[in-house]
Amino acid sequence: MFSLKGLNALITGGTSGIGLASARRFAAAGARVAIVGRRDGASLADEMNGIFIQADVTDEDQLRACFEEAEARMGKLDIVMNNAGIENSGPTIAEQSADEFQRILEINVKAVYNGLRFAPLHMNDGGSIINTSSDVSKVGYPGYGQYSATKSAVCSLTRVAAMELVPRKIRVNAICPASVWTEMLTPDHPEVVMTERTSPMARVGQPEEVAALCHFLAAPDCSYLTGQSINVDGGLSAGMADHTFERLMRE
Repeated sequence: MFSLKGLNALITGGTSGIGLASARRFAAAGARVAIVGRRDGASLADEMNGIFIQADVTDEDQLRACFEEAEARMGKLDIVMNNAGIENSGPTIAEQSADEFQRILEINVKAVYNGLRFAPLHMNDGGSIINTSSDVSKVGYPGYGQYSATKSAVCSLTRVAAMELVPRKIRVNAICPASVWTEMLTPDHPEVVMTERTSPMARVGQPEEVAALCHFLAAPDCSYLTGQSINVDGGLSAGMADHTFERLMRE
């Protein structure tokens, strides 16, 4: 069950964090994987008998070309993960600049939008597209205005693309991780303390734990799930556990 044997996968932002963990898991399950990134990931791809394609996902021509190259080298794709993104929390909406908003829109929204444009042209029917959103797409936190807006847009695009691709049986879903130990999350980030104190599991997640959900969504077994944005957040969105409430009361 959940075998990916014989399937071809492409992952943007595949050289680190959730993207890399997912690539390794897909490869272990039998898929041939193409990882896409701006920095050199050839050695990482070699480790999983995959291929590396260097591209800046904010450049429309480069992103289109990476899908073309992946098909030319591997054949039609079965799994596409639009994962590349950045985080810019901290300043409030009033403090953030329009230039910074444009930058994060290019990476977090436009790249996913173009990925949804180009991917189906190079995919087999019955495949799976996975978009990386965030738990802040569904709740409001001070200082996350621009980031939250871009990730909410990813969830919206996911729903629309899922409906448009139903005739081809291509499923489109989004993952919404909370705090996860990647290069974007430093140990001194305020988010770490917040997660450890308020999450029912009282800890930050690991990339491999998110990759497990991506594996489920990528597998042909998951054939009746589309258009969903699924939280991976240690229970944070579900509520507050007794031990969490008691700890906060003591503090």
